[in-house]
Amino acid sequence: MHFENLIKEIRDIVSAKIMTDADGKISEIYVISKSDKSPMQIVKEIESTLATFLVSQTDCKKDTVFHIPNLSIQGIATYKTQPNLEVKVLLKNSDGTIFEGKAKGTVSFQSRVSTTAYATINAIQLFVGENFVIDLEDVHTYKIGNNQAISVLVSVLTEEKYEQHLGCAIVEHDIYEAVAQAVLDAIFSNQHNLIC
Repeated sequence: MHFENLIKEIRDIVSAKIMTDADGKISEIYVISKSDKSPMQIVKEIESTLATFLVSQTDCKKDTVFHIPNLSIQGIATYKTQPNLEVKVLLKNSDGTIFEGKAKGTVSFQSRVSTTAYATINAIQLFVGENFVIDLEDVHTYKIGNNQAISVLVSVLTEEKYEQHLGCAIVEHDIYEAVAQAVLDAIFSNQHNLIC
């Protein structure tokens, strides 16, 4: 789409996807940025880039709404059948839509951690669509202070770029939740804003 290409020309924009309503008007814009600018600054740059073209194409005011997504962990379920493990991760966005990611592995500790990361990535992939592909590079557990922590390295592949993003979380309740939170941190941290 022409608008998506315009947005991708903005500095530090990794990916863009535009959703339209039944009348063909822009209803949502999804963007991944590697910028350290605030989300509001990125929104202003997108609005500025699109404003001239949209005004020249239509006589009505652009009514696109931008907001920062609030993907939260709704639930994590594990199903063990020796020696296998299936993990389901449920993520919920700000409008209440649930995105379910699944992955299978073995019951070993390292496999449980990576399987949870894959399930989380699969749920996020449903949320963001097909404009880019997210993959797990590595998961590492470690002790910091008196806490156990998780670091996750993910890759994001678009038509134009390949990037790696690092996220981390402290284990507060259980290891599964911390892994899912670390993946969310890698994708949606301030350094890599997703705006819709």
